[in-house]
Amino acid sequence: MEYIVWIPALLGLFAFLSMGELKTRISRLEDQLSFMKGSPAHAEKAALRKLLGDYVNKNVELEFRGEQYDGDLSVPGTTCTVLAVDEEWVFVRIATRKEEKEKLFRLSQISGVKGIA
Repeated sequence: MEYIVWIPALLGLFAFLSMGELKTRISRLEDQLSFMKGSPAHAEKAALRKLLGDYVNKNVELEFRGEQYDGDLSVPGTTCTVLAVDEEWVFVRIATRKEEKEKLFRLSQISGVKGIA
């Protein structure tokens, strides 16, 4: 009968120890994020954000990284209009023959931009 008292105490101890581990993991991830802000990938993203900011309300052709492409933009030569750009996202309007769609893409998905005159 005494073991029934110890079961909740052991479960509470395990919960307490797992919380400490989670705090350690979160602090390590925060350190990694602060380190990444000075990385070349961060600089590339900032340059792409500035470039897309110059193309707001203009037609562009987006190039995607590897397999991260969009079905509406997968055909080469498909253009879109950049509507807005922020720290992580770009909002575009895609005009197809049938309809116009507005889509949101992460900057990390985009590898290049070609301006259309």
